Amino acid sequence: QQSALRPVSQIEKELLLANIQHRFQGIQLQLKDSICQAIVILRNRIFDVRRKRQNFTKAATVILNEYFYNNLANPYPTEQVKEELAAKCNLTVAQVTNWFGNKRIRFKKSYSKGEEELNVEESNDTQFPESNSEKDITRESANKDS
Repeated sequence: QQSALRPVSQIEKELLLANIQHRFQGIQLQLKDSICQAIVILRNRIFDVRRKRQNFTKAATVILNEYFYNNLANPYPTEQVKEELAAKCNLTVAQVTNWFGNKRIRFKKSYSKGEEELNVEESNDTQFPESNSEKDITRESANKDS
């Protein structure tokens, strides 16, 4: 039995230990990476759930609308004006910029919708130009002439 087992030298022990340590370090790095990825995924899920849309305050909306409607000819505030509005409204410049972009789009849509409604009313007027009261007036003037 003793002949089947040979003694292990100190160099072999050190090599085996170095190999085990190298493998252990590789496993540690993989574990750290997977834990970090899991943490990032969980953090994103938590913050996505917490982040809900909130409207601006009434005062901020009034200030922004006032500027918008007072400057309808050119509703594109300069960076300096955006900074001033942001400070007044307690918003970021990015929020003010987005608000104006959205407001211009909504205004344009409602304006064009209003024009369409006017066109529909005008086309109804041209299809039926005489109302009943106008017909009565025409009949009365015809009766007077005869």
